[in-house]
Amino acid sequence: MEAVAKHKFSATAQDELSFEKDDILKVINKEEDENWYKAELNGKSGFVPSNYITMKPNPWYVPKISREESEKRLLVKSGANYIQPDGAFLVRPSETSPGDFSISVKFGDSVQHYKILRDREGKFFLWVVKFNSINELIEYHRQASVSRTQTVVLKDMIHEQQARIARALYDFEPGNADEIRFKKGDNIEVIGEEDCNWWKGRVNGQEGIFPAAYVKIA
Repeated sequence: MEAVAKHKFSATAQDELSFEKDDILKVINKEEDENWYKAELNGKSGFVPSNYITMKPNPWYVPKISREESEKRLLVKSGANYIQPDGAFLVRPSETSPGDFSISVKFGDSVQHYKILRDREGKFFLWVVKFNSINELIEYHRQASVSRTQTVVLKDMIHEQQARIARALYDFEPGNADEIRFKKGDNIEVIGEEDCNWWKGRVNGQEGIFPAAYVKIA
């Protein structure tokens, strides 16, 4: 993860890392001491005072979460439907390799886990393309698949309070390939509003748009 230096810091011990104001640091461990983070800058690593830096916002990073718990979060359901779309992800500390990180990604009815690798120069990668930070890696894989066997691009998780359920007031038969079919009484997970007349949602394993006038928010 990346952080921006708020102040200049001069190391006073061998295991500390000096930096200038506005430097961008790669934070590689926040868990051991809330006052001192381990970070890297210009190929060097060491501890930095946490009150001298500001972490860039990373809503996708979840500290102190297990592989099992990440699967539970990504596969949570509302009725019969998954709340999270395919590609929903989170970054977590690796359970098997302390100091490293893994990406957990929902696809279908399962979660795929990818260890974030590092080369000798400290660059991060999953497969071939390498990056200076995990932030850059995440942004790249919002367009390029994290999987080599399926097309899975990263998408931000939908927080449960953001998910809305609409009750179908009437039957609806799609007239186009991007529309979804439902019956009166079906619960539809609303995941977007294309405009005031058409919303996007998921129901019965389908994802697509539907007329807003045919439903009522539950």
